[in-house]
Amino acid sequence: MKQQQLLELYDTYSNNVFRLAMSFLGNTADSEDIVQNVYTKLIEKSPHISKGKEKSYLLTMTANMCRNHLKSAANRLSSSYEELSSDSIVSGFNIEEQSMYEALGKLPDSYRTVLYLHYYEGYTFGEIAKILHLSPSAVSMRVSRGRKELKEIFESKVETELKEEIPVMESKKRTKKRVLVVDDNKLNLKVATN
Repeated sequence: MKQQQLLELYDTYSNNVFRLAMSFLGNTADSEDIVQNVYTKLIEKSPHISKGKEKSYLLTMTANMCRNHLKSAANRLSSSYEELSSDSIVSGFNIEEQSMYEALGKLPDSYRTVLYLHYYEGYTFGEIAKILHLSPSAVSMRVSRGRKELKEIFESKVETELKEEIPVMESKKRTKKRVLVVDDNKLNLKVATN
């Protein structure tokens, strides 16, 4: 692979590789290491990547490296995801994005990864199945179950916040409610008032 091609791949897809690694690992430092390893492997192996399949190839490599990292002995000795979820990446998010990040962090890896690939990267279930070596029906089920769990997380969070924020007042009070909405294949957290 020529240096110019590699630089173009890095400029174009390094953010996608990083975000997928974050969805697997939940840790900025480990995700940056995975990005570096993916591009180092490209330099070493110099594979032929079909035109138009570059992103899929890189994300498949990323998913495989993340799985290997999660299985490694060194990772099992490191901090838990909950300890790492306060990572500096969250500080750049607005309130809705931060809530979504925290909620995604509470999901099992299998749901978090397929939701990320489908809603943030725009992959179809068939493409995700190829990247993660699953059947399309397994991907569909994980997306469905992941959305259901996200909804439950947000509903319980809203109930907790409402109990803490709203004192008992008159009967006609306005309340804020966060709602998980799927618009144009994107997960959004909306704030609605009654």
